[in-house]
Amino acid sequence: MFALKSIENLDLPEKTLCLTYDDGPGAASAEIGRFLKERGVRATFFVVGKFAVERPEVLDQLHADGHIIGNHTFEHPDLPYYVAINGDVRDQIIRTNTVIQKYNEGKPIYFRATYGKWSPEVAKELNVDMRSSFRHIGPVYWDISGTDCHSWKLGRTVEEAAEIYLAEIAGKERGVVVMHDDTADMETVAAKSQTLELTRHLVPRLQALGYKFVGLDEIEDPQLTGPLADSFGLKGQNGKFLKSTATTGGELTWSGASVDDAGCQFVMEQSGRGRIAIRCAAGKYLRVNADIDDTVRLGDLRDDCALFDNVPLSGAQLMLRSHSGNYLAAETKHGGTLRANAPFMRQAWRIAYVPRSGAFLKPVTLSQRLSNARKAALFVKSKLLQA
Repeated sequence: MFALKSIENLDLPEKTLCLTYDDGPGAASAEIGRFLKERGVRATFFVVGKFAVERPEVLDQLHADGHIIGNHTFEHPDLPYYVAINGDVRDQIIRTNTVIQKYNEGKPIYFRATYGKWSPEVAKELNVDMRSSFRHIGPVYWDISGTDCHSWKLGRTVEEAAEIYLAEIAGKERGVVVMHDDTADMETVAAKSQTLELTRHLVPRLQALGYKFVGLDEIEDPQLTGPLADSFGLKGQNGKFLKSTATTGGELTWSGASVDDAGCQFVMEQSGRGRIAIRCAAGKYLRVNADIDDTVRLGDLRDDCALFDNVPLSGAQLMLRSHSGNYLAAETKHGGTLRANAPFMRQAWRIAYVPRSGAFLKPVTLSQRLSNARKAALFVKSKLLQA
């Protein structure tokens, strides 16, 4: 589930850094990944979907080298503005997920907003759709920008760019570092990129200074771990939520009043081939054993009987199709027991996905507000340098 504000100021020990790369995969991404592996460093590569589809072998290599593959949208739009002009922001996430999902099976998908720009409106638009939000963590901001791509634009040397990073790191002593293994919207700068050489220069120097590198998934900060507890409710056509009991073999009914009721809360597990399993708060799975009847019951096994096709509709609605081919509906048109009794799509119930976010909002201190204002000013300055 996406946070309403950017995730930053993560709880990291002194002299601990988290290395991230944006805008790839590019021509040097695989080599960067191999070098980092040799140095014992795991990084997160936030990839742009339109580049990722052209370089699947690079993603394979990065994953094999132990790095995390994150989502950085498909076409690198300015997200707050994109939403304001009715751009399909969910599609930006979902299309990239189709490329990177196999590298994140059973794991969260980390996300970074393009240009670091974010708004509550973007978060809310993404969070209404299971495909674009569930078990997503972000947007992950940075503490040390270093602006490597702007160094290449201005013709700086690798040594000069490294000194900028080293000075910023020395001032903060910890944090998330951002670099760029490609540039999504500055082709002339991409041709001048020396980020591979910068990485080779910078990482050994930092290690010699006693800095330790950790992966995003190694950071125990509630901003990153909170969304893993996300759950959701399923609201039926009768306006009631699907409600479960904790007993094995228990039936489910369209009778719940609120997603805040524990009996109305579920989590999803990906199962490949576009199928999902749905688990109630008590840990039992929704199952349909067509050899017995079409009633959906709770059970311990996650077998074929517990797998469903998720058929997305407009807005936050979806349909669920059981392994028997029947869609989920209800005992009667007014509700009752959950049944897989709809052989045709037109008979299926349109189910609303209602998220219940576990996102953690960290209190912001006055010094952090001042730091954020400085970051915003530096961002404006960097855009003016591009003009």
